[in-house]
Amino acid sequence: MGKKYKSTPGLAALDMAALVLAYIIGYYVRFRTLEGIFEEQLYRIGIVCLLLIYLCVALQTDFLKDLVERDYAKEIFLVFRINCILAVFMALLLYFLHIAGDYSRMFYGVIFVADICLMGSFRCLCKKLLRNYYKADKFSLRFLILTNGALAEQVYGELTECVPADYRLDGMVLLDDRKDALPGKLKDMVVAVRENMYDYIRQQVIDEVFISVNNCPVHEIEDVILTLQHMGIVVNVNIQTFGLKTKEKALREFGQHSVLTYSTNMFDSTSLFLKRGMDIIGSLVGLFFTAVLTIIVGPLIFLESPGPVFFSQVRIGKNGRRFKIYKFRSMYVDAEKRKEELMEHNEMCGHMFKMANDPRVTKVGEFIRKTSIDEFPQFYNVLKGDMSLVGTRPPTEDEFLHYTNEQKRRLSLKPGITGLWQVSGRSDITDFDEVVKLDLQYIDHWSIWQDIKIVGKTVVMVLRGSGAR
Repeated sequence: MGKKYKSTPGLAALDMAALVLAYIIGYYVRFRTLEGIFEEQLYRIGIVCLLLIYLCVALQTDFLKDLVERDYAKEIFLVFRINCILAVFMALLLYFLHIAGDYSRMFYGVIFVADICLMGSFRCLCKKLLRNYYKADKFSLRFLILTNGALAEQVYGELTECVPADYRLDGMVLLDDRKDALPGKLKDMVVAVRENMYDYIRQQVIDEVFISVNNCPVHEIEDVILTLQHMGIVVNVNIQTFGLKTKEKALREFGQHSVLTYSTNMFDSTSLFLKRGMDIIGSLVGLFFTAVLTIIVGPLIFLESPGPVFFSQVRIGKNGRRFKIYKFRSMYVDAEKRKEELMEHNEMCGHMFKMANDPRVTKVGEFIRKTSIDEFPQFYNVLKGDMSLVGTRPPTEDEFLHYTNEQKRRLSLKPGITGLWQVSGRSDITDFDEVVKLDLQYIDHWSIWQDIKIVGKTVVMVLRGSGAR
């Protein structure tokens, strides 16, 4: 379940960097110089063979998995195992190539020792950074326990003892409403019961749910699973609950429990890593242009309407996380106060507000909206990790509180600066249900290539000025 059972993206590159450095150290210790290290064919062959052996071994083993969960002692022992395997396979390969005698034993001995030190240090540092990363609320996965009174204490105790580092328990939901029978500390963990659990999940930050029940009709559990799936929530059902008709998506582990995991979409960690990498690179480029635009646009905004150049507002991100979104201010400073009196002119059908010739928009604001310049400060949100380059539109708190269960599923991925909705008509779409339909279509068919296509279409649309308002 979660990141624990997937490879840590980038760890292979880190290990290979350690190998290359160890190889350089070995060469220097052997020859007291680095001159010609990669010019001699013999040593070029050596480093290429070493890296290829590492990749083959890493792909066929679990060396890249569970990095965050292992303690530091186990990590060092694993690094020692990796290097022993590398040494054995390297010796065999060089023997079959008939070049084993051309290398000094001291050369590979130094590489072996240096790589244990370097690879161990790199992995432990990466482990520490990831653990600190997952401690942050916006990067940890929030989950609920759905159970009944008879199992509550047992399930809570088992999960809290071994909850993965990237997970945070939000609370418990009792399906049989037997809260009074629980110990005092456990009562405080109960955040909802069957009657109001969907309202709670819809309005809170919940990424996944763990279900462990007994004496509950199968059809009721199926209904819960399907409803939560439609909300974009990943559902994990204790494997001891047999007889479900719903097709399981994956067989995994959650703490000490084997579970069936249900989700409308399951993204592999490598793809998400690539998406985040694209976000970081794109946001850095975007922030450069934002700095230039601030120098040009900032004074114009202030001269027409004295006040802050940037506009910030609390928006709703992935699975209900709150964050502050930033834009160039395109309206007068009292725009939010005047919104209520303009609601009767709302052109959108549903939980969004759009209005042609909005009197709150300044003349400079009209220009920066038409050219989409007002969106550039959101590259800061992308760099922080609150948003992505491509995703769904982040709603306001007021819009979010009126969402239905299915509408919340549009928040199961990070919101984006652009998305399928924007390149399919942008402001010309006036029905919120159509927005939701496009957002869910994006989520259900998400891929890196789709993101690249949407970014390309967005650039073309911005240059043409089509659909923006």
